[in-house]
Amino acid sequence: MRVRTLNQIVKEIQEIDPNTAINKYMLFALIKDRKIPHGNHGNRTVMDFDAVAPSFNELLNFKKGKELPQIRTIRAAVSELREKYPEFGIGEEQIRACVQEGRISSIVVGNRRYIAMQSFFEPYNERIMSGYSPSVMKKDSISRDVLDQMSAAISRQTIIPKVTRVRTGK
Repeated sequence: MRVRTLNQIVKEIQEIDPNTAINKYMLFALIKDRKIPHGNHGNRTVMDFDAVAPSFNELLNFKKGKELPQIRTIRAAVSELREKYPEFGIGEEQIRACVQEGRISSIVVGNRRYIAMQSFFEPYNERIMSGYSPSVMKKDSISRDVLDQMSAAISRQTIIPKVTRVRTGK
């Protein structure tokens, strides 16, 4: 059991993964929402460092493991994927759609979503690819449905337009 303050935990995590999105405020928010275990020692909030990785793995629906997931914001994940793995060919809009549909597990803190880079590799990438159709995005199908509904509503109405003639005073 390695008990650390939140600042010490963030520092150790940043040594392991320099590009991590985990920070003190994220940990505070997860503690406040009772999503990760913690304790108090005087006026300090402390955590067991060995319990951090399993807690994040549980939040992201990963197999129980002791390896800390590489947590990123969606934008940082897209940037890292484009830089290191250009063959993936997945963009920010597709990732956000997968997160929205629940195919990529995420952690919500405030109005920001955090995802793990492990989501794009075996065995978790099957969740992303199942149901993934780049030619038809959900947003496009919704907009087509709205247009179809509007055109159907317009065609059902039998309104005869009233035409008035305007004369000019010449």
